[in-house]
Amino acid sequence: MKRHDFDVLSFLSGLIFGAIAVAYLLATQQSWEIDGRWVLPGALIALGAAGIAGAVSTLRRNDAPEASGDVEDAGDADNGNEITQSETADL
Repeated sequence: MKRHDFDVLSFLSGLIFGAIAVAYLLATQQSWEIDGRWVLPGALIALGAAGIAGAVSTLRRNDAPEASGDVEDAGDADNGNEITQSETADL
């Protein structure tokens, strides 16, 4: 089985919905009162923050150079300033 990257958005979504479920479960056992008008907006705000965190981590992961050797070494780049053998013979 191939390993996959950690998905921040899915992880935080699971934590949020799990926390909501635990809060409602505890509310039934402890005679707490949960105001439903705050649950959905709070969950949406938390999911939005998780989405931003996931996007930022993806951007950082895509901007980082890979260690596999696919990235061209700066010393090997042809920037037009190299002198060929025929040019050194002219010197």
